[in-house]
Amino acid sequence: MSDSILRQTEQQLEVALQAARMGTWAIDFATNALTTSELCRKDYGWPVSQPMTNDDLLRLIHPDDRKLREKLIGRALAAQQDLEVEYRVIRPDGETVWILVRGRADYDDNGVPVRAQGVSLEITDRKRAEERQRSLVAELNHRVKNTLAIVQSLALQTHRTTDNPVAFMAALNARVRALAKAHDLLTENSWEGAMLKDVIGRTLDPYAADWRLEIAGPPVRLNAETAVALNLAFHELVTNAAKYGALSAPGGAVGVTWTIDRSLQPEVIEIVWLELGGPPVDPPTRRGFGSHVLEAGLTHELDGVVTLDFRREGLVCTMRYSASGRMYGVT
Repeated sequence: MSDSILRQTEQQLEVALQAARMGTWAIDFATNALTTSELCRKDYGWPVSQPMTNDDLLRLIHPDDRKLREKLIGRALAAQQDLEVEYRVIRPDGETVWILVRGRADYDDNGVPVRAQGVSLEITDRKRAEERQRSLVAELNHRVKNTLAIVQSLALQTHRTTDNPVAFMAALNARVRALAKAHDLLTENSWEGAMLKDVIGRTLDPYAADWRLEIAGPPVRLNAETAVALNLAFHELVTNAAKYGALSAPGGAVGVTWTIDRSLQPEVIEIVWLELGGPPVDPPTRRGFGSHVLEAGLTHELDGVVTLDFRREGLVCTMRYSASGRMYGVT
């Protein structure tokens, strides 16, 4: 091969390596001499104009990854296989990055490695993406389990409080649809929570055309679990109001308002569900599923206090929670 062709081939290889963001390295095992390209030194955060020794490189490797790196290199050399290893590097400026190293060794007649060379690639973005994916999968698994547990609880409690299969299916379907609405709202917000006003509005939306609903209060953001719990609670309240309460009679009205008591530390939110204009209310002789969701489930979820006041003129449900609880952030 002529010198011109050789130089052209080397230039093409250099361009390809730069396009792939790969540095090159070579080490002589007899002398421990390390040779690195500028891009390789840049991957390690080393000044590109200064040579980097093998001792310099070893000092940059994260302490928790050194033994694994040595083990993988030793295994590859012993088996005379290509080397591929990923490890963290703490750059001189303190930044931690991930480096992928690939290489191949040359051996003497006795099978002793005498030299190795290969490429390096900084893969921090890829490792972070992999970590985010693992976190998302774990979070998805957690949410699926939670959702299945909620559906199971809905089915069991609905069965205990309904008298026949037809009523059971109707009530269960309505509650599952309410749960689906909460999930739709959270999906629209990338499962990073939802505003209290949106949770209430989405739950009460089927009744909004009657113009007998009032929703008002300052901005309050709920986490995902709390949004689901409140969604189910308001579903039970509005369903009861439509069947027996204020929304079952002409002229009836429902108001949902909430306030923030900033004089307390931590601040306290109070949510009030108020029904007016419906049939006269008699206190129930037994607690149904709706009361269980409100008084037990919601109290536990929000670590607060829920009271049901069956006034003659209409039901009043009051929910009161500390801002230090798991419920929300006040904005």
